[in-house]
Amino acid sequence: MSNYRLRLARLALENMPFPLHQTRTVLDLHAADGATAQYLQYFMPYSTVFGLTTGSPNQELAACGQRYLAALPSGFQCDCVVAIVEPSQPIEATLKAVRGVTARWELILAPWHAAQTVDWQSLGYQAHHEITEEPDDGVVVVAVRDREAQLPPETRPRVLIASPVRQKPVILQHFLEGLQRLDATGLEVAYLFVDNNDDPQASQMLNAFARQVNAPVYRVRIPVAEPYRRTETHHHWTESLVWRLAAIKDGTLHAALQHGYDYALLVDSDLVLHPQTLRRMAGCQRDILSQVFWTVWSHDKPPLPNVWYADHYTLYRVRRGQTLEHAEQVRRTEAFLSALAFYPGIYRVSGLGACTLIARRAIEAGVRFSELRGSLHAGEDRHFCLRAEALGLRLFADTTLPPLHLYRESELPRVAGYWKLVGAGLRGAELNRAMFELLLGRALQVA
Repeated sequence: MSNYRLRLARLALENMPFPLHQTRTVLDLHAADGATAQYLQYFMPYSTVFGLTTGSPNQELAACGQRYLAALPSGFQCDCVVAIVEPSQPIEATLKAVRGVTARWELILAPWHAAQTVDWQSLGYQAHHEITEEPDDGVVVVAVRDREAQLPPETRPRVLIASPVRQKPVILQHFLEGLQRLDATGLEVAYLFVDNNDDPQASQMLNAFARQVNAPVYRVRIPVAEPYRRTETHHHWTESLVWRLAAIKDGTLHAALQHGYDYALLVDSDLVLHPQTLRRMAGCQRDILSQVFWTVWSHDKPPLPNVWYADHYTLYRVRRGQTLEHAEQVRRTEAFLSALAFYPGIYRVSGLGACTLIARRAIEAGVRFSELRGSLHAGEDRHFCLRAEALGLRLFADTTLPPLHLYRESELPRVAGYWKLVGAGLRGAELNRAMFELLLGRALQVA
């Protein structure tokens, strides 16, 4: 089996639409020499994996229970059909072949250059992007369709936009302006601010916002407990500040659940949101979805995202126990960052935060920000993400409409440039390229 097919088979296992311990029947549609069927069978020990092969399967493959077919017998049915598309294969032929199989689920993995021509949503698929551990594979599109899925009811989703606010007024004004500009067409929106401000002017700005928007605004005032120091180079988070914030965020999730909201959008008060953020995120219909933005954490480093692959802030794929040379770490990191920036869409990630839409189903399942005993990861967002994955909830990030992150006061002059980019209609890769110019202090070239 080629290493490329092996890496995509790993992605297939990660994205199976059912738990791997269940008893299912699976068809590997393009099984080649049969090795992918064997690989899938090995990690789904209670299932039966059929491999549709061209020619004879490799006789050296160990039998794990997989079965090989030269052609589909009449009346063949299975639970899930998996299609791993080679770079040279036409995507249209694969789609036709998949539709010809009687199965509940369809799982298609294809290189971006072929898959990006397909309107997956109109065909009933949920599609997202993935990166393998080999950067030369490029971006892989993973598309899943459940033929038995029920269409969502024709209702206006109710969204609670929630933000714990302890912010400098000069930054808060731009955050609130971004909220005022949000397009909420087709949505029922309300706001919840947990006012933890130590500057009375910031609290007054929240009150003024409530009078200016045509939506319910709820403000919960809580006392300031300890200093929160912010400088041009660092935000000083103590352990006590972090876990108090976790409890505050969990309170907003509880409020969304108790008052019947379909989604809670938890957003930090130093972000300036793109006007289409809310509609875009709600339209993706994911349980947990963050909008990707970029931050210059220190002046000697390039802009980095609010999402990551593993652990505290690992920005590349690596197998457990695998040791990589520094040059290989850099190569894989650059591939991940380039994918986020220049191949717009939804990515599956393992860490996210700061601008996250959380569906009611996820809240009911038990996601929250409180500390996971036994985990020494810093930051409530990491504990939220670990808990979500443990509950079987997948984490996604969208790179289409990056907000502007005002990490420090010196970045306030960027706001005018950001609104200029928004006004020019830039999205996706074009907007990200322009955002990098903005974040790096270069002159903007906007038509």
